[in-house]
Parts: sequence; C-alpha cells; structure tokens
Amino acid sequence: MNAVDLKYVAENVYGRYVPDDVRLVERNGYIFFVHPRMRYDPITLLVIGAIGTAVGVSQTLQQGKQAEKIAKARAQIDLKNAEAVRRASVEEATIEKERSVRARATAKATAAAGGIRINEGLPLVIDTQIAAATAKDIGFILERGRVTEGAFRSSAALEIARGKALRRKSKFDALSQGLLGFGQLGLSASQAGLFSKSTNIAPAGTFKATTGISQKKFGRQFIKTGFRP
Repeated sequence: MNAVDLKYVAENVYGRYVPDDVRLVERNGYIFFVHPRMRYDPITLLVIGAIGTAVGVSQTLQQGKQAEKIAKARAQIDLKNAEAVRRASVEEATIEKERSVRARATAKATAAAGGIRINEGLPLVIDTQIAAATAKDIGFILERGRVTEGAFRSSAALEIARGKALRRKSKFDALSQGLLGFGQLGLSASQAGLFSKSTNIAPAGTFKATTGISQKKFGRQFIKTGFRP
C-alpha cells in the first residue's frame, strides 16, 4: 500500500490518528511510523556517544596536565627552599666567622695591653683552640645547609618525576578510554545496521523520545504501532 492508503487504514480501520508530518511505511505485515520532528535515530545516538567519549578523553588528558602542572609548582617551591637554605647557611657561616675574628682580635688587644705575649705559651694554645672550634662550627653550619638543600632538591626531583608519571598515565588512560568508547560506538553502529548494504529502511527506524524504549533494543527494530494493515 502507498502512504495514502496506509494513513487511511490507520485512521479509519484502526482508529489511530496520524499527524500530517508522520510518514507511514509497511514492513512484514506491520505498519511503522517515522516522525521527522521527534527523530531519535542511530546517527544521533552515535554522535552523542562520540561527543561523550571525546569529552571524557579530553578530561582525562586535562587531569594529567593539571597533575603535572601542580607537581612542577611543588618542585619549584622545593628548589626555591633549597636555594634559600643554601644562602642562609652561607650567611650564617660568614657571620660566625666574623664574630670569631672580632672576639679573637679583642682578646689579643686586651692581652697586649696587659703585657701578655699571645704568640707563645698558653695564650697561643687558647687562641688556636678557639680558631679550631670556630672552623668546626662553620663546617657544621655549612654541612647542615647542604643536607637540607639536598633534601629539598631531591623532593623537587621526585615531584617532577611524579608529575611526568601522572601525565603518562593520563595519556594511557585516555587512549584506553578512547579505544573502548569508540569500539563500543562501532559495535552499536554495526548492530544498528549503519554498515549494512541493504536498501531497506534502516532497521533502527525512528521513535519518539518519550516512548521509554531501552537503548539496548534501539537499532534492532522499528517501534510497532500495534495494528496491522
């Protein structure tokens, strides 16, 4: 039957009102409807699915970039702290050395004023011991600074490595997510008959979004109106 006859049968024999913008077709003894304005075809679902997959992949990559960015920022803080510790230890050592020099100079001046020879005997021993103790203190200050600086630099290196690892992981996850998502879309397209060479109407047909049909059934059959010609 042609479209006019199908419309007549639907409205007059089965009492089903058919709007003018609804096209009727007959397949295997059943009448199916195609609604141009409330279309929900396989292409629409696949496009939505592709967009969702692409957005998910993009978000995964963005998360990896953000994680690497944060790790680099933390590494920069550690490097700044390392440099600050190094400068502070050098400055502290310099101050300690200058203090020792001044103290020894004052002691020598006092001894000379009292007629004590400081370049021999006990005064010389004391002065030598003070100089050695000062050198030891300075060495301790510098070593403490180097250890702390090294800890900060090691932390920075670990942060950078961690950021790169997270970035690589996000790329792998995005690739896996994309392959899985688009693979599922390809399977859905195949099930929907989009790759079929058949000249018949697409097996997915069309239906109103309000029918509540499950997506699993979508692409396998037309929505039957429930009446025969």
